[in-house]
Amino acid sequence: MQVRQLHYELMVAALKCQGGEVDFRDKWSNWVGRFGSTMNTNANHLRGMFARLGKGQSGMDRYVTQLSNDASMRAQHVEDYCGTQAKLFDTVLALSPNEMETWAATSIEKPIPATANCAAAPQAPVKQASAAAANKPKAKPKVEKATSEKPKTARRDEIKG
Repeated sequence: MQVRQLHYELMVAALKCQGGEVDFRDKWSNWVGRFGSTMNTNANHLRGMFARLGKGQSGMDRYVTQLSNDASMRAQHVEDYCGTQAKLFDTVLALSPNEMETWAATSIEKPIPATANCAAAPQAPVKQASAAAANKPKAKPKVEKATSEKPKTARRDEIKG
């Protein structure tokens, strides 16, 4: 989870710190080039974990969206955010993929648990139809006859001829 958290921290930094004195686009490209296969493996492990938890891809999507949103909110409230993130980029870009995973696991604050805020929507049980029920003719819908308040009767003098 910390590896994924690190990924979103760096992604938000790359988006927020562009132009001006600090520009992380090159650092982000280096990160993706160097750790892309590690991140793909990490994503596959997370997909498996969310599948085992019964939350599937949608649970994982909600979770990583929450990680990204949290990283974005922190970016708004950290003084000298881009300077701090420059140090983070420099640290991780000096590591090998295996070192990065170990470093992330011991250095990145644990994100929200995978089971928080991504509960699978309860599903109604699926009813199985039997073969006999599938061949059974459908019942005709009941048609209600319209009734009026009181039946009108024709007056004798109105009925002529």
